[in-house]
Amino acid sequence: PRYATALGRLGLKTLGDMLYNFPRRYVDYSQLKPINRLRYGETVTVIGTIEEITTRQARNKEMTIIEALVSDGSGKLRLIWFNQPWKTKQLRKGLQVSLSGKVDQYLGRLIMSNPDWEQIEQQHLHTNRIVPIYPLTANIKQKWLRRVMHQVVSYWAPRLQDALPKNLRRNAKLLDLSTAIYQAHFPDSWEQLK
Repeated sequence: PRYATALGRLGLKTLGDMLYNFPRRYVDYSQLKPINRLRYGETVTVIGTIEEITTRQARNKEMTIIEALVSDGSGKLRLIWFNQPWKTKQLRKGLQVSLSGKVDQYLGRLIMSNPDWEQIEQQHLHTNRIVPIYPLTANIKQKWLRRVMHQVVSYWAPRLQDALPKNLRRNAKLLDLSTAIYQAHFPDSWEQLK
């Protein structure tokens, strides 16, 4: 109920609306690489352990910079988030994480700015996969909507009735409706998405 008005602005008033609210694009975080093989400009996923996390003020004092150092045994990578001080409570030394984002460079070193991250034990909806990007509106964040969409699609897509007969789907080389809906939201590969 708390999000009903905001979801309504996106045209999402029923479970059916959500099932057919397909992502507007996808980000490919499925490329898992060790830190010592990262290259500038790549969009990748890294799995490692937080070694340190610090907070500092920018020179203009209007911005908080959170820096973390992650290691995977092959190397170390600096992570930077801007104006997100709560990250110091979420990320702690020794935490094993999956990080996804674009590899940038700062002062000659490779870094990731504002990477998406998840703890290793969690189901990966935001990292280490092809990640759906949904249209948003005020008061709705991408991670929250992706998590809710996953709950709806995982539960309701298998319950959809497919109107096409099985032999017609087989001859046309089509997925069944339940699988097609799930793969459109959370594809296992680019081939499945096509």
